[in-house]
Amino acid sequence: MKTTLATTMRLLPAAALFSPGAWALIPATPTKDEDIDPWPGGLAQMYPYAEDILRDVLRGVVDDSSSDACSSQVVSASDCCGFFVQESPTAPELDVAALLFPGPDQLADINEVEDMVGDKRTLIIFNRQFTRPEDFGFFRKGEAKELMDRYRFGFAFQEIACRGEDVKLLFEQSVGWQASVVDENGREIAIKDPSWSVEERPEYKALGDKINEILPEPLWMRKMGEVQEKGLKFQRKE
Repeated sequence: MKTTLATTMRLLPAAALFSPGAWALIPATPTKDEDIDPWPGGLAQMYPYAEDILRDVLRGVVDDSSSDACSSQVVSASDCCGFFVQESPTAPELDVAALLFPGPDQLADINEVEDMVGDKRTLIIFNRQFTRPEDFGFFRKGEAKELMDRYRFGFAFQEIACRGEDVKLLFEQSVGWQASVVDENGREIAIKDPSWSVEERPEYKALGDKINEILPEPLWMRKMGEVQEKGLKFQRKE
């Protein structure tokens, strides 16, 4: 997936990119079935993993650059937000900058970084900690909407629960939005509708309605059918 993200970024012009789902690129720590949270330390635990991935992506995006050409600084230690710049050996306007884990409290910092980066260089927002203007509060949601409208998706991957089912959402620049539901056997089934635009993220209700067509019986009912057919797991010989 890191390669896919880097390739997607390379296809885009030198304009600001929006990659809110990139958190899913961070590999989870080894877990057991009974573990509730694979990241008990939150963003502080994720940061070193995310930093390595982001540096790898930036190095792949900027031609003929190296790991030594990537500089970084802490924007907010308490919010685990960092700023990175991958310098191009060819021209300054080919540099690529990125903000890692920016949240609503970094609105002023984002604006400051935008002014510093300018219109000619690319700025990536990697794993944003907000999803809508309202996350910034009542008095700042207007400014936040203007900020979010200036960006567009570069790559996104998100896992959500919809109608009790595990759903995966993927966005790639060359393809658009794709969705799939994972059934009880781990099989991924594409969720499509001719009326949907691949340029827009599928709405939650639309996903639920489509899942009802693909999997009419809810998960708990399918599980009950499996128990009636095969018996309880500890009773099976398989």
